[in-house]
Amino acid sequence: MDDAVIDPAHLGRVIHAEATDVLRFERTYPAPAVDVWDSLVSPDRNGTWGFPTGYEPRVGGAVSANGAEVGEVLAWEPGRVLEYAFDGPGGRWHLCLMLDAVDGGTLLTFDHLAPDPHDPDYAAGWHWHLDRLAQHLVGEDPAAVESDAHFEELQRLYSQAGG
Repeated sequence: MDDAVIDPAHLGRVIHAEATDVLRFERTYPAPAVDVWDSLVSPDRNGTWGFPTGYEPRVGGAVSANGAEVGEVLAWEPGRVLEYAFDGPGGRWHLCLMLDAVDGGTLLTFDHLAPDPHDPDYAAGWHWHLDRLAQHLVGEDPAAVESDAHFEELQRLYSQAGG
């Protein structure tokens, strides 16, 4: 993916919603919602494109990473909504992922509420991971790397745009 063209429609943007700023991505994937959902919540699958993370499937359930409980599920509507918060680098993270069936696939609305939704590194990181999710959903195996030229280009892009 190092030489991929960055689609402007895939860029995250900061919006103001419900009295707070939110970094929002909207991506349509050519896969049914059940497949996208499983790719988000199954550690065997989410670890191939992102971070292996487990979720106890209920509101108030545990979020675990690397065998340790790190957060809690705030909303759980199978196939539709996953909202959770966890302790990570930079403080308490708060994410909300919403799925909607659309012609030809599934729309994922990915909201990063905290920490700082204006930070260009968070925007670049989530953009990179959502690109990797796209690869995973079409049967490709995203490279297991910490960084690559595509990620570095995303960092430059979001830094220039100011988040």
